[in-house]
Amino acid sequence: MDYYNTIFQDLLEENNTQLNMQDASYSGEMDYRTKIELTYECLIRALRLKQRISSLIFAYFLGQLIEKRETTRRVIKQIISEHYYIIAIRTYYIFEVNPVQIYATKEMTINMIRKLKQKEFTQLTLEF
Repeated sequence: MDYYNTIFQDLLEENNTQLNMQDASYSGEMDYRTKIELTYECLIRALRLKQRISSLIFAYFLGQLIEKRETTRRVIKQIISEHYYIIAIRTYYIFEVNPVQIYATKEMTINMIRKLKQKEFTQLTLEF
C-alpha cells in the first residue's frame, strides 16, 4: 500500500462541511505537563476505540503542544513515547495550515503518517 498517495488524496478531498475544529482536550489554566498528559491519554483512548478522526485530531493537538516547546524535549519524551512524538509532530505539520481538513479525510490514519518516508513527509508539508 502506498501511504503517501492515500494521504495525498485525503488532503485533496473537498471539505464540504461547515465544521469548526473541536476544542483541545485541555484548558488554558492547566500546566504544560498536564496538557501533554491529557492530550496523550485522549489520543491513546481514540486509538483503542478505533476512532480514526479523533486520533488524527488528538495527534494534531499533541503536535501543536510539542511545537510550543514550553519544556524540554527530554521532559516531553518522559511523558510520551518516541513513536507518538513523531506521529504528533508529523500530523501537526501536515494539517498546520488547515486543521479542519482532518474531518474531510477518508482513509488516512496516524500509522500511515508514521510510516511515511522522511522525503514523502517533507513533500506533503511543502505541497499543502
